[in-house]
Amino acid sequence: MKTYTVGFIFNEDLSRVVLARKNRPDWQKGKLNGPGGKIEAGETSVECMVREILEETGFKTRENDWHYFARIKGQDWWVDFYAQVYKGDASAIRSLTDEEISWFSTQPLPENVIDNLNWLIPMGIDKLLNNNFMPCEVEYK
Repeated sequence: MKTYTVGFIFNEDLSRVVLARKNRPDWQKGKLNGPGGKIEAGETSVECMVREILEETGFKTRENDWHYFARIKGQDWWVDFYAQVYKGDASAIRSLTDEEISWFSTQPLPENVIDNLNWLIPMGIDKLLNNNFMPCEVEYK
């Protein structure tokens, strides 16, 4: 089973989100997605989120900063989605890999986001604003 995380970092008024211009895998190349990556052996999903954000953006987070809100799964994979609000200096988040990291408007989202971000990002915002729903699970067949 392949397991991954994706995190959405929002500014305080939730009008902007940090996204990465993906270089891989091929099906994501040139599209925007939240930072994240593969969960390593012995690592929890949220531990992976903390590690991946630090590796990709230089932004140090803690496990309790993240709000888990969704899992998408397929036959041999799943991805956990997290959201958080960042209250610091926006320039502290930067690209540390070959994938460009930038802040983008949440309304409207850029046209080249991965398709499911059109509903995942609003869901992450709702989780941060209201925290009144249990994480959901979506299965692709």
